[in-house]
Amino acid sequence: MIPSGPGDLDALRALQERFGSDEVALLALHGDRLFTRDGLERLDRLTRQVGALPHVVRVLSPTNARDLEGDELGPVPVVLYAEVQAGRLAPEALGARLAAHPIFGGLLVARDTRTAAILVEVEPATGRSEARQPLVVALRRLADGAGPTLAGYVAGIPVEKADVAAFIARDQRIFTPIVFLILAVATGALYRHPLGLLVPLGVVALALVWTLGLYGLSGHALNPVTSLMAPVILVMSLEGTVQLFNQYLAARARGRTRPAALADAHRLMWRPCLTAAATAAIGFLSLLALPIPAIRDFGLFTSLGIMLGYGLTMTLTPLLVAAAPDVPPRVVAAFAHGPVERGLMRLVRGVCAHPGAVALAAVALLLAAGAGIARLRVETDLIHALRRASPLAAATRFIDANLTGVNSVEMLVSSPSPDDLDTLARLARLEDAVRALPGVRAVTGLPDLLARINRAVHKGDDAYGRLPDGPDAATDVADFLAALGKEAPADLRRFLASGPRGQATFRVTARVTALSSAASQQLIARIREAAQAVGLHGLTLTGNFVVLSNMSTTLVHHQLRGLGVALVLIFAVMTLQFRSIRLGVLCAIPNGVPVFLVYGLMGWTGIALSVPTAMIASVAIGTIVDNSIYLLARLREGLVRRVGYVEALTAMVDAAGRAVVFSTVALVAGFWVGVLSSFLPTVHFGLLTGFAFLLGLVAQFVLLPLCLTLVQPLGGIRARAARRLGALIATTVIAGSNLATPARAQVSGSDVLLKDQFGKTDGPGRHRGQGVLLLYGKVDGLRRMKAWEERLRGPGFGPLVVLRGLDARSARGKRTEVEVNERLRLNIPPEIAILVDWNGDLATAFRLPDVDVSVTILDRTGTVCRTVAGPVTPEAADPVRRTLAHVREHGTCP
Repeated sequence: MIPSGPGDLDALRALQERFGSDEVALLALHGDRLFTRDGLERLDRLTRQVGALPHVVRVLSPTNARDLEGDELGPVPVVLYAEVQAGRLAPEALGARLAAHPIFGGLLVARDTRTAAILVEVEPATGRSEARQPLVVALRRLADGAGPTLAGYVAGIPVEKADVAAFIARDQRIFTPIVFLILAVATGALYRHPLGLLVPLGVVALALVWTLGLYGLSGHALNPVTSLMAPVILVMSLEGTVQLFNQYLAARARGRTRPAALADAHRLMWRPCLTAAATAAIGFLSLLALPIPAIRDFGLFTSLGIMLGYGLTMTLTPLLVAAAPDVPPRVVAAFAHGPVERGLMRLVRGVCAHPGAVALAAVALLLAAGAGIARLRVETDLIHALRRASPLAAATRFIDANLTGVNSVEMLVSSPSPDDLDTLARLARLEDAVRALPGVRAVTGLPDLLARINRAVHKGDDAYGRLPDGPDAATDVADFLAALGKEAPADLRRFLASGPRGQATFRVTARVTALSSAASQQLIARIREAAQAVGLHGLTLTGNFVVLSNMSTTLVHHQLRGLGVALVLIFAVMTLQFRSIRLGVLCAIPNGVPVFLVYGLMGWTGIALSVPTAMIASVAIGTIVDNSIYLLARLREGLVRRVGYVEALTAMVDAAGRAVVFSTVALVAGFWVGVLSSFLPTVHFGLLTGFAFLLGLVAQFVLLPLCLTLVQPLGGIRARAARRLGALIATTVIAGSNLATPARAQVSGSDVLLKDQFGKTDGPGRHRGQGVLLLYGKVDGLRRMKAWEERLRGPGFGPLVVLRGLDARSARGKRTEVEVNERLRLNIPPEIAILVDWNGDLATAFRLPDVDVSVTILDRTGTVCRTVAGPVTPEAADPVRRTLAHVREHGTCP
């Protein structure tokens, strides 16, 4: 589920390479008599039992935590629980001291001393997540057996991975058999004969087996997204088989012999089935645009399964029908004109008779959907994806409420040397600033360890619980680092990594509660602001929590880009199929409207846009359009006979309507099996995709006839009708444009987000509430940008954010993103971030002049105060300085 590519993933790998795995499980115990002799004995016994489990590297608990005190003879290492055992410290005093401890407080003991935690550091995973399952089971067993008066909770990254693997296995055991049963019931109800049951199910089962076999041979493992692959392939492969078999039975009902009926069905359906399979596959292939391997695998192998299903439909279905005993006359007679066809024909005639009322109703629904889409929010947090009653979700909520939380934001800062006093002082100020942010429960870094040693050196005086200062500070820090390396090397390695040339990387860990994607993005932005304020311009934020949070900001953009490509390809295929550009474009309305309505419904009901629900558009568009293909293939046959559009439309639904209805109902039932999933986003994906299919079914018999009668793409356009349709299309475009910005109702310059050469996302909107100095220019203007910044920086520069943007429009098509980023990293110091503007978004949003370099000042609300173009001169710099001073003092433009 982690995005691939440079940027966030590289930073995460760097963290793991330098500091090891960040996989830590938390076993929390809660009780009123936890810090008594009996309670501590049980806690100590549990600590030793946890430490003896396989794959456990280190265990930290209130009974084995080491601290450093000081007296007249110097620092004294102590284990506080040993003091309790020796009778020198009361059990209650141990709980109180650990709860108030600057490092252990909240981490090992809650403030009210009724909750204690055992931190379990797990060795890095080398295989699949299922390997963690025995460890998690053992931890939960120990937690449950801690004692009758103690409640146990287990959470953390290893637990999340193990539970996800278990949930996937559970969903697989449930989904595939139930979907298969639903398809059996649907085909049985449609055909009421064993042949109608065995042929479709044999084809879809074989398509699924081949696809899963190829997936396994490629070395992939199932995850919450790819676990949907089996039911999706089953239901998607059924459609073509139903269409082909229906046409065969309809031909038999017209008196054709078995060989002739098979030939007619194959002749009529091979091209529409191919087009339908291709458009569905294209919809799933559009998921390759997302930078998430799980979604890419799902899109690639599902599209492969659909095409395998098509090949088996066209080859295996005729063979099975020809080899099996013939169907009885009652089955054939059932496919003559019946109540389903009569109902559909009445509906189509009603639409054609009242086009104005139908169009107005469609416009009203689109406007309501557009308003709902503007309310969409993005959510990718795993805990929010679990059912509320799941043990992991309950444990995470408890730990968040009583301890420091199970998530962490990892901050990495480079330094020329491990004992660089300036960097350490800035780190300490950063820790203080981050501790004050909402959602942050604890912050720990090397300055905290050094402060603890400094306190011990000064006889345990709390006034010295800070970094050393004064003329001996450099010597003190060097001595403290040497002592840590000798006495507590594991603790030192958690916060300091040394490079081959003496340089150092400091790590600061902020423990945070489970936050929504929007709240986590705000926290990340505020941490970056705090780092800028203390002068740590090269700060890197990473960790699983940060990576998944950042994913939410790019999820929609990538999905829309892939969906746009898919739409172009789908309607290009339809244009070739029906040899009509107008008809291909016209199909966008009945096939796009259902998707807009579903996303609008999500916005109104508060369902978040997650990894699975982001796939609804691609899945639904590629599938709904299949019904248009099957129906329009029959429409042309009616128009060839020179009948009017209304007559041709009624003949169309008479010939293909029943198969479309039954195959869609089977699709909906198959997708609604997702309500049984352990993951709420998967539940939403199944329900909403099924609902989109139902809306698509209605659109095929309402909007498609409406558009065809208004425009008449295969026989001329009436001007008045064309104007009506133009208004409908315009409304569709307006409503659909809201989909591009689901997390906000308005688009402004401050909402522009770009990536710098290191893959980090930033923009003026990330710094609302602060003044922003925006330096923007072309490649030739980079030196002048530097000159402007150096001229403006100086005494009194104050708390102003500096953003640097590179206008890369001239390099588009000539250089790749990787090439541009590599060149910038080579030529620009690592502490200088350059936002690469490939499309000129900043220039457009703030109306920047087309020059080599420009300087723009934004106030705290994001309003442009002044823009100056050209090189820096005293005459140009003076008014910029005055504007900067006013923004710093008042927060607004002069």
